[in-house]
Amino acid sequence: MKTKPKEKMYFRDINENICKSLDNHLSDAQYEGLNEIALIEAKPNTDSHYIWCLQYGAVDRSHCKKDYCKLYESKSGRGVCANRGKLYSYGNEVTFKIEN
Repeated sequence: MKTKPKEKMYFRDINENICKSLDNHLSDAQYEGLNEIALIEAKPNTDSHYIWCLQYGAVDRSHCKKDYCKLYESKSGRGVCANRGKLYSYGNEVTFKIEN
C-alpha cells in the first residue's frame, strides 16, 4: 500500500505561529483578490525539548503529561495527549502566482 506524501505547510508571514496548507493559503489569496502571495515555508522542528499543544501553543515537552496539565486528554490510552500536534519552524520565503 502506498502512503500519501506529507503535505507541505506554510506560514502567512513571519509573525504567524500557525501554519496551513498551500491550498488554504491560495484559496484565501483568491478570495482577497491577490495576484501573488509570499509565504514562509514551515519546516518540521526536530528540537526534542518542545512540542505544539493545540490548547497552549509551543510548550516544553515535559509539561505534556497527565499529572502536569489539567487539559490533558488521552488520545489512545498510551500516554499521548489528543491536543499534541507538530511543531514547525520558519523556513525560506516563497512567492506563488495566483491564477484567477
